[in-house]
Amino acid sequence: MRSKFGNFIAGITAVLYMILLVVFVKDVGEAVLKSLKVCFEVMIPSLYAFMIASGFVVSSNLYTVLSKPFGLISRYIFRIPPEYFSVFLIGSIGGYPVGAKLLSELYDNGKIDRETAEQMLSYCYLAGPAFICGIAGIKLFSSVKVGLIIFAAIISSNLIIAAVSGFGRPVPPKIKTAAKLEMSSEKFISSVYSGAKGMFSICAIIVFFSTIICILDKTGALIFISQKLSDLTGMKYSDANAAVRSIIEISNISSLSRGDRSLIPLTASLLSFGGICVLMQVNGFLKGKLSVKYFYFFRILAIFISYFLCKLYVEIFDPPFIQTAFNTAAEVRQSSPIPTLFLLIMTILLLSNISIEKKKKV
Repeated sequence: MRSKFGNFIAGITAVLYMILLVVFVKDVGEAVLKSLKVCFEVMIPSLYAFMIASGFVVSSNLYTVLSKPFGLISRYIFRIPPEYFSVFLIGSIGGYPVGAKLLSELYDNGKIDRETAEQMLSYCYLAGPAFICGIAGIKLFSSVKVGLIIFAAIISSNLIIAAVSGFGRPVPPKIKTAAKLEMSSEKFISSVYSGAKGMFSICAIIVFFSTIICILDKTGALIFISQKLSDLTGMKYSDANAAVRSIIEISNISSLSRGDRSLIPLTASLLSFGGICVLMQVNGFLKGKLSVKYFYFFRILAIFISYFLCKLYVEIFDPPFIQTAFNTAAEVRQSSPIPTLFLLIMTILLLSNISIEKKKKV
């Protein structure tokens, strides 16, 4: 009975969504174009190379070598086999979905057990220092130091979650024999193919969520929620609106008031959560093979841990602020999408050649 009712609600929601797409077709079109620009200028340049590299690290067994210097931390604090620590490192630098992609590929290849993969999923999740310092540090607060403080708060939160999630587990044994490295051109080409598919799925989800935000905005739902949040927390309406948008899709965090010191902890907590759009990206990479219940629990917990840690770090380091109109040439200048377009064209050509070669072999 519940299943039928759930299907009925899902069907009504889908029909309503399609109707609203037609009603607000002009606004939705503009939102899609804006989200594509974000993909071309921010997401693809910052994530594409990491998507390829992460796949190659797994397929070539290079992850076991990268983890060696961190054996004690891995075994006694994280309580995970030493060879997996590189997943945490790469996931912390590469960007939100990279850690999930690595764990999914390790699990698919039988190189990690389900329990360990689900445990690690909870903390192998971070926007990456480049994104945090660029969007949160420079754009919002005109300070790389603030960006680093936010990054430190989030990664500290993940370290705490790693220790908590591993509590009670036995100390894993040392690596007796390292896995044989398999660094070949075939492995690299396969990683390029996998990275391109992953990058396309990420951009597709971002574009889809831009349509949802647009519809919520035009129907007044977003305004209503933002106003209630503003009344509840005392935040300015514009910041409450930006926060709600960021909870849905994290790139909207750039709409927060610039230079407002009080917003630094909030920025850290929002970036720690990553937004519903990113959570869906993680689900997409896992394809239902790993449970996400612990992941969701710890990401919600990370919102509060990151907030209070960031608040503490701000008090300790007391970062200076440059109170300007933020109309610097660096900010006004827009990065050209042309290199990204060339990158996409080259990838498409490469994948086409791979497909042709496969057909010839068949």
